[in-house]
Amino acid sequence: MTIYNFYFFNREGVCICYKEWKREKQAGMSQEEEFKLMYGMLLSLRSFSTKLNTKDGQQLIRSFRTSVYKMNYLETPTGLKMVLNTDLSAGTIPELLKQIYRIYVDTVLRNPLIDGSKPIASEAFHSQLTDAVESHPCFA
Repeated sequence: MTIYNFYFFNREGVCICYKEWKREKQAGMSQEEEFKLMYGMLLSLRSFSTKLNTKDGQQLIRSFRTSVYKMNYLETPTGLKMVLNTDLSAGTIPELLKQIYRIYVDTVLRNPLIDGSKPIASEAFHSQLTDAVESHPCFA
């Protein structure tokens, strides 16, 4: 089981954190272009799922699976979006995404000196993010 990479977007669509662990293939484009494509895909998936939604107020997309990887997704009520790409057999990723969100709340959101619209510069956040992912059972 493998965890490849992590994207964290604020409500304006700015990637405020990106981290790679075992990403085997590069996108062949600039990182900025990749962020825009990922965010655009999230908006499209969300729009599509909303049109098919029969229940109000619930996030319907939790993951997206291809033949090669699984995109695990968490969106907060405040519009923050997190993506953790893994191999197909990785389990308990929703709990890991919730743990990452708690780390964000504790180290970034509760810090009045940090601007949430800019990339996260908090060493505490990055350190705890790395520890959480690398200690997860799916991190091989």
